[in-house]
Amino acid sequence: MAIARLIKPEIEEMLRTGEYSGFRALSEELHPADMAEIIESVPSERLLVAFLALGRDYQPDVFEYLSPDTQTRLLHEFKPDVLSRILTELSDDVRTELLVELPGQVTRRLLESLDPAERKRALELLGYPPESAGRLMTPQFLHISASATANDVLEKVRRLADEVETVYVIYVIDSANRLSGTVSLRDVVIARPEQRVDEFMTANVVAVKTTDDREDVLSRMREYDLLAVPVVDSQERLVGIVTFDDLSDVAEEEATEDILKMHGVATAQDDYFTAGVFKRFRSRVIWLVALAVVGTGSVLVQQAYNPIIAQLSLLAAYISLLTASGGNVGTQSAGILIRAISTDEASRPALLRIFLGEVLIGVALALTLAGIGTMLVLTRGAEPQVLGGHEVWEVAVIVGASMFLAVMTSNTLGAAIPLITRRIGVDPAVTAGPFITTAADILTVLVYFNIAQAIVL
Repeated sequence: MAIARLIKPEIEEMLRTGEYSGFRALSEELHPADMAEIIESVPSERLLVAFLALGRDYQPDVFEYLSPDTQTRLLHEFKPDVLSRILTELSDDVRTELLVELPGQVTRRLLESLDPAERKRALELLGYPPESAGRLMTPQFLHISASATANDVLEKVRRLADEVETVYVIYVIDSANRLSGTVSLRDVVIARPEQRVDEFMTANVVAVKTTDDREDVLSRMREYDLLAVPVVDSQERLVGIVTFDDLSDVAEEEATEDILKMHGVATAQDDYFTAGVFKRFRSRVIWLVALAVVGTGSVLVQQAYNPIIAQLSLLAAYISLLTASGGNVGTQSAGILIRAISTDEASRPALLRIFLGEVLIGVALALTLAGIGTMLVLTRGAEPQVLGGHEVWEVAVIVGASMFLAVMTSNTLGAAIPLITRRIGVDPAVTAGPFITTAADILTVLVYFNIAQAIVL
């Protein structure tokens, strides 16, 4: 953004005076991402002029870095020939993502602007399930037969380098287009020119299905430290690849989605930061109203124990301390387990070990907080009128015992719920944050007043 601010006055002057050759020369010195920032900073009435002033070969590269809103605005303003050219020259995965985000009637118009071959390829990618490997992949990749020589591969790399997504990995296929192996460009370069590919290729290939979820693809790429993941269809035929740059955006989106869901803000379908005010209000209010309804359970529980509070009113002073402690501990343990699940850093046995470890840590936390709670009651003391004829040490025992049981139970609950929801196919992120806090509140109040009832009455 700093580059855009520095040269914005110069850019605006060039566009105002029609000095398009200077603008074009300046743009070619910049990375497409930097140029996209500059285009975004141009006044809306000059947006189309600024974009078309770029070099023809440079326009698709810059277009890919523009925000979705700017892309949509330009697509509506392009003349048919420019529209067809830009869409044709976009990489398949970027074009698919763009078409998915647009309204149906706009998508149909854009598809009609493509030539038959490009339209067929775009429709094939759009036909895969949302958030699947098929939607993310690009069919532009290098492939070779196992009988080819290293020299054949290098010649193909030189010939097609500008037309494919990456040249660092070349895929080996058989006569039926089934994936047989891979070779890296490094292996090709150091091989003897006449050496056959099947002599130095990697046969055990990590691949994903077209219908696999994008999170699974991201997990596979991280697990095996891959630059690109091959995508095969139901007949094991190689149909595309997903590269790291495609999945880096997915990783950010998934992390954002999980954070929002953990705080009860958005669903998987909501693009919260670009949505309108009403949609953002709706995505928050639904959760808050639901949690408020559930939270009335805590109120009802407290009302049921009003006789105890009337007899020993000091108990009311420590309710918030106990509920806050239980909720915080539960949210912490849930976050730890959700992180382990979402990053796929742990297998099922490892997740069990993490869970048991959290339970043991919960015991230590419960003892620590129970001790603090007990000492707080004893050091603060209380006036006789709030004790109702009871001793301060009785309240200290109630608070300490309740703190221990509430923290222990909330910690175990927070660690267990993500594992249970994962087992039944529900996103664990939904269970964290407000949900666990509300459940912990109700549980803590029940524990607190039952212990108080046992000691006081």
